[in-house]
Amino acid sequence: MNQRFIKHWEKLQLDAQDPKLTDLQFLFEHEVDRHNNLCFKAGDILVDFSKNWINQEVLSNLIHLSKTAQLKDKIKALFAGEVLNFSENKAATHTVQRKLNSRNDIMADRNKMFKVADNYQSGQWLSAFGKKITTVVNIGIGGSFLGPKLAVEALSELQTNNDIKVLFYPSVDSVVMRSILQAADITSTLFCVGSKSLGTIETARNTETVLKILNDLEGYQPTPTNQSFVAATANLEKAADLNIPESHIMPFDAATGGRFSVWSSIGFPVLMAIGKERFLEFLSGAEKIDLHFELTDLDKNLPVIMAMISVWYRNFMQLPAYAAIPYDMRLKNFPAWLQQLMMESNGKMIDVNAEAMKCSTSPWIFGDHGQLSQHAFFQAFHQGKDILPIDFIGVLEKQDDNQDFLLINMLAQSAALMAGSTDGEVSNHCPGNRPSTTFLMNNLTPSSLGQLLALYEHMVFVQSVIWNINCFDQPGVELGKKVARDIFDHMQNNSIDTMNLDKSTQALLSRVLNNEQ
Repeated sequence: MNQRFIKHWEKLQLDAQDPKLTDLQFLFEHEVDRHNNLCFKAGDILVDFSKNWINQEVLSNLIHLSKTAQLKDKIKALFAGEVLNFSENKAATHTVQRKLNSRNDIMADRNKMFKVADNYQSGQWLSAFGKKITTVVNIGIGGSFLGPKLAVEALSELQTNNDIKVLFYPSVDSVVMRSILQAADITSTLFCVGSKSLGTIETARNTETVLKILNDLEGYQPTPTNQSFVAATANLEKAADLNIPESHIMPFDAATGGRFSVWSSIGFPVLMAIGKERFLEFLSGAEKIDLHFELTDLDKNLPVIMAMISVWYRNFMQLPAYAAIPYDMRLKNFPAWLQQLMMESNGKMIDVNAEAMKCSTSPWIFGDHGQLSQHAFFQAFHQGKDILPIDFIGVLEKQDDNQDFLLINMLAQSAALMAGSTDGEVSNHCPGNRPSTTFLMNNLTPSSLGQLLALYEHMVFVQSVIWNINCFDQPGVELGKKVARDIFDHMQNNSIDTMNLDKSTQALLSRVLNNEQ
């Protein structure tokens, strides 16, 4: 990094030694209008940062740090389509995927997805059993599963006017397949194989499992239009190898990363759940945040502020973990989605110059629905020795009194974490001064969900710029895939004994293959 960056980094290290920054009561007492000064809005989402261990000086220094990392230039490069995934020599095209008026090739891919969906929804195309589709099963894992599942569940109320339900088959665990067979009529089910490369071993095995089941059923007769499979992928050759007609293959740009791909044809299950009009609203919401991120000054730029505060906690306050707590059951899978987005993107120890990182990168992410969390792990938030920042996410949408009860609980938790308590026995004391951020959405619509996901996507990108790492590859994930493939290849050739495995793995593998403890 350049000398200006190092200078600002060292300044923030000194700032972090000020004990007043971790005294939230002190900060509120000595800063006039702290709440309003630390509230920011983008699109339909308001974010209150006032319960964080920062003041205006620290926030200003964090923004200056981002400037010395050439963040403005990197944001321009992202939207200009310059190479940012250096290990694969590719741009990052997730923002292009959601532009309502995008590149010709992106529009062609999107329109093809819309045509496939319309053909099945209208009954013009049927399953390979000649039946109208009543269920869509998404076969995918990682980014081909977490984004679509979150979006479908978050917008599930919109499925009430849709005759097609959406299920997910991510794991090779046969229990999942049995539950799908119990929940759906397989003869009127459309299986969507979602995978950028179609090389993911879990997706390949699950596809083989479904094919075997279908081929064993009487009446399974695929035709050029009546198919029980469609594919969403960037690898057209492998899709063709599955004997899926070209008309049923929905391509997307190979420069769109898997965990950023819900905006592409990977979002086909979302489209089938909510329809074309609302899917376009989903894209439009994300594009609204893209414009905010691209055009807003850094000191008022919501994803930038989110990212810089997370860097502050991770690198200067030495807080290794981070929690996302939605107080709306429709967002219960948001923490799992964010876990992959942030940890797979930024869980790196090597920077873009192939040099070892001198600081920690991605925090450890976890979370769950707020009401459930309060009766599970919030005890550690309030009284545990370790401290971690929390994002509370609330939806103001007035449904009934229970929604108010949820939001009151959310605000009570953030207030209690900040204020603490010294009532009663010493063992009951809670120290307080635990930092948190509160996100408020007016309602949960396709647009507002698109905005929320885009905010966090850009937050992760900003983190990667500060840490000077490539957030668009995942070599650690690829290593695990490679070892699994090697083991399976050696099993097929009856040559497991020739593998160079450690003694523990060899012994455990023997127990697995011989079905013995």
